[in-house]
Amino acid sequence: MNALMSSQEWRCAVAVMIGVIFDAVFYWRFAPYSVREHHHDLLPMYMLPILALLAGVLLTLGMAKNRRLIPLSIISGFFAANICLIVADCASDPSNHNLWPFEFVIIAVMTSPAFLGAGISGLIQRVRKT
Repeated sequence: MNALMSSQEWRCAVAVMIGVIFDAVFYWRFAPYSVREHHHDLLPMYMLPILALLAGVLLTLGMAKNRRLIPLSIISGFFAANICLIVADCASDPSNHNLWPFEFVIIAVMTSPAFLGAGISGLIQRVRKT
């Protein structure tokens, strides 16, 4: 009997959830928009690229191919959570998030080390084989 999802599908699902958690933890979006900018973050922003790199390495270890799916899934989860946040904020005040394209650029840049992590994972696997 086949499993419900392959290992790669599970890893991608976990990566999407990591992206959603990144949005919740690093942007602390549960407070109103006017309060959010002055609220203390759960983790400092410089930790995001470090954790993205670590997630990229850990989730791609053991994958033979399609390693870029994991970093893309992390970024997609982060984007999806931020889209939900923008929609919710703009429903109450349409002038919120008037610079939303820059939010997505920042998210992409801050989580891009996950691609480096996937590359490091590939190097680790090559070294193990030799």
